[in-house]
Amino acid sequence: MSTRRTRGRPKTAPDSDRRRQIVAQALQIFRELGYARMTTDAVAARCQISKTTLYRLFPSKTELMGEIVETHIKSMIDLPRDYDHLPLAQALDLIFFNDIDEEADRERFAFLHFLFLEAAVNPELRAISDKFGRNAVLRLLSDWIDHQRGLGRIDVPDVHDAASILMDMVGGSIALTRDGRMEWPGSERRRAYVRECIRVFLGGVAPRP
Repeated sequence: MSTRRTRGRPKTAPDSDRRRQIVAQALQIFRELGYARMTTDAVAARCQISKTTLYRLFPSKTELMGEIVETHIKSMIDLPRDYDHLPLAQALDLIFFNDIDEEADRERFAFLHFLFLEAAVNPELRAISDKFGRNAVLRLLSDWIDHQRGLGRIDVPDVHDAASILMDMVGGSIALTRDGRMEWPGSERRRAYVRECIRVFLGGVAPRP
């Protein structure tokens, strides 16, 4: 006598996988339509999920956009990570992904440029970019500099100021045009500029004998 198999509930993806999928689709909408039109309705429809599911995973559009910015930041700065065994110049070169290939370099520049333009006309996005982007990077750099100061490898009176100076120096590798747009310098030029910034910065924060 055969037993009848009951149909179970369909398998669902773990929340972590769903969040990644939603972020990926929301990023595409952001690039295609801009921040104002990256609505929760549009994201839910693109992901083929209910808004209830979307709001369970991302309670607000702000949180979703923050996740997009945070994901991008991971391609801009490789922290936290243990670099204590490396010379400081080599560590910073790796921290800023200065060895990234041309295609990936252009990709992250394209996102940064579009985010910059969109934030200029969307105050809400500007606040998100500052919170999840610049401020997050400053915290990571400050923590790393503070750790290096504790090891006696760096001598600075204020780690936050030092992190801000370093970030502004490296950020200068991408120039602004007269009409307020970012200008791509090319990977080779950007790498050389960043390495010179690192050299100058480390020269200023080296412990005095």
